[in-house]
Parts: sequence; structure tokens; C-alpha cells
Amino acid sequence: MKRTCFSLVASVGFVALLCVPSTTWAQVAPTLGAAERFGVLGNSAVTGSTGSGTLVNGDVGSYPTPTINNFPPSRTVAPSIVHYSADGVVQQAHTDAKIAYDFLAGQGGSSLNNNLSTNGVIGPGVYSLGAADLPASTTLTLNGSGIFIFNVASTLTMNVSSVVTGSANPCNVYWRVGTSATLNGTAFIGTVIADASITVGGGTVSGRVLAGTGSTGAVTMPGSGGNTIGGCSAAGGGCPTITLAPPTLPPGTVGVAYSQQITTSGSTGPYTFSVTSGTLPAGLTLTAGGLLSGTPTTAGSSPVTIQATDGIGCPGVIPYTIVIVPVITLAPATLPNGTVGVAYSQTIVGSGGTAPYSFSVTVGALPAGVTLTAAGVLAGTPTTAGQSIATIRGTDENGNFKELSYTVVISSPVPTLPQWSALLLAAGLVGLGYLRLRRRSAGTARTS
Repeated sequence: MKRTCFSLVASVGFVALLCVPSTTWAQVAPTLGAAERFGVLGNSAVTGSTGSGTLVNGDVGSYPTPTINNFPPSRTVAPSIVHYSADGVVQQAHTDAKIAYDFLAGQGGSSLNNNLSTNGVIGPGVYSLGAADLPASTTLTLNGSGIFIFNVASTLTMNVSSVVTGSANPCNVYWRVGTSATLNGTAFIGTVIADASITVGGGTVSGRVLAGTGSTGAVTMPGSGGNTIGGCSAAGGGCPTITLAPPTLPPGTVGVAYSQQITTSGSTGPYTFSVTSGTLPAGLTLTAGGLLSGTPTTAGSSPVTIQATDGIGCPGVIPYTIVIVPVITLAPATLPNGTVGVAYSQTIVGSGGTAPYSFSVTVGALPAGVTLTAAGVLAGTPTTAGQSIATIRGTDENGNFKELSYTVVISSPVPTLPQWSALLLAAGLVGLGYLRLRRRSAGTARTS
């Protein structure tokens, strides 16, 4: 509190300097500690808006009850995160918010009219109110570069279409609320620290909302979203930068065992790992020690966010997309051989993935005269004898593929005689047989 001094002439002939309290209070901003990094902090729960959701520029958490609803579609702005568990950071933020609440309450303040719209333009200072109310479609103007502290004994209500604005830095404005706060205006500036609950409508809050410094209190954002909260939160709040590795995860295959260890650096363990958004592929699990393992059962692409929390509750996050590919089979397993000059046709088919399949030769070459269509038809008339080795790839609609190496032997044709030559040869053979029979019969007659 500032003091005002007056010069007085005493009866004994000397001048005395008398200093008395004035109605202008010296304001001191609270130290928020871990609560500084939060845009939204609850006690019993935090419930985001639905629809397009509320965008929070700062961390989101609740302690001692770590209930977080509608995140998503509500969300934070990176690198701020949502604390889905009551980790050490949230616990410390809750403690620090209570300390800040008590610190603000101890600063007293000059009285203001509870109807905030009747107070005109307000400059930096400490102010006391009963049940503060800003009527619908009215404005409260805060001008000046100093600290603004409003100690509200009971409720704080910002009605529909009301506006709190001015040249004041939103991060230098503090509202200590003795019970609950309702912010339904179009725009509001400042950090609200409420002993009970806080409700934020569809307007913009430039600052923070920290609820439940008393026995309970939730932050609720009714409506369909499209609004923002935050802008004063210090990302990280003194936490180190925690890096997770590897930067990407290898793909897995349906029915094939998968194992990948996720590691961290940048802080002191032990670390605890968890999935904070998305769903792991069916068949895979993540242990608290960061081992991602299992046997995938379903093909597909799964976007997930994995968080590692260090020994003091500081988090590090990394987004992954885990791709599980199906087991694709090509048939037939081998190809029949062919003959030069004889038409050749064989269809290759794929199964296990998503039809249609496309086929191509990736290594080697097909027999001369034979081609492969994209539909898998291997056809043509071989022109050269020999052995051909080719690797054929079948790719399904989603880009998953299987390759199979084939060996095809093309043989030379068996020589054949023209028809007239065959007839002459047959006649000659018949005649030769007849002559031998005659000779044998003549020899038998002479012997007799």
C-alpha cells in the first residue's frame, strides 16, 4: 500500500512529516510457479467444448481428479500439452495456484462498484469487489502498463457480449475470485484464479483460467467451440526439453511379431510412457517402460501420440503413424515352362490385401516374346529357347506388395516332317518289311 506524506507545523515551532495510508494500493504480481505454463487448470475436472473445440494456448490439466473431457476436439497449441494424468507437473501447478490465490488476497485493495461497467476507465492498481458483474453488451476498459489486481469476494460474472479490453497487458491482469467465475463475454483479459469453478463460454480469454484452489472446482467450456483461451502461459514451465526416439516407427506386418523400444533423452528418469491420443494398432501394446510390441492382427495406418514423463513429471511427446501391412500372397507359386513358337498364357493373382492388384517385373526379364500386363496376364509366343528368371511384384490398392521370383524354361520345338514325307517314309517302311518277310519265307522253303 502506498503512503501519502503531509507537512505539519507543530506548536513547538518545528515542521513534522506525517505519512498516512492512501486509497491507492501498491500492486505486486503473484509468482505462479508451475501454474504459469497452464492455460487451463482444474481441480475436479476439465471439460472442453464440442464441435470445432476450444483452442488452448497453454497446458491443460486437473488435480487431484485428473478427469479431462472433450480433448479432442478441444486441443492445445504445441508445444503445450494435455495432462491426462495427475502427474507431478499438474500437482505442483495446483499447489502454486493456491499460493498465488492467497498472495493476491493479502493485498487488499480500493473498492470498486460491483457493476463493472459503471467504474469508467480503470488504471493499474489493487481493487476489491463483492460480487463482480459486467452486464450484457457492456465494456470494461483497463488502460496502463502496470499490474492490475481484482480481489472479488464471491462471484465474477461476465455476461453475453460483454467485453474487457484496453491497453493493459493481459498477462499483467489478475482476477482472484472467492467462489466461481462465469466468462460468457465476447472478449476477456487476465488470469482468473478461482476458489471454485470457472465456466468459459464461446468468447476469447486472453490469459489463463485456474480453478479449484479450494476443495473442488472444474473448468467447463460449454458450446461448440471456435474460441481460444491462453496467451500468457510459459511453455515448459522450467521443464527440460525431452526428446523421444526413434523419430519414426518401422511398419509391421499382420501376423508377424513386432517389437520396438522407444527411448528418451534430455532429462532424468525413470520415464513413464503412455499413449495420449489415438489408438495403437490392434494386437500392439505399449508398456510403461516404452516397449511397443505384440503381433498385429489388422492392416491399416494408426496415428498416435506417445508421451514420456520424467521423474519430476515433465513430459515429452512425439507423434507417430504406425503402418501395419497385410500378408499378400501371389499365385501360382511356379510358372509352367514353354516352347518356342507355341502360344503361352498364365494369369498371376494376388490375395491377402485390397483388390485390385497391379503387376510388374522388378528384377530380371521375361522370355522373349512374352509380356506381363498390369492385370497379371503373362502371355505371348516365345521366340527364343533358354531359361529366364524374373521377379514379379503384385501391389494392392493401398500400395502394399509382394514379390515372387519365377524361373521359366523355353524349349526348342521337336522337329517334325511334312505330311508327304511322312507318307513316303511309312510306305518305305511297309515295303521294307514286306521284302524281309519274303526273304524269310524263301529261306524256309529251301531248307525244307
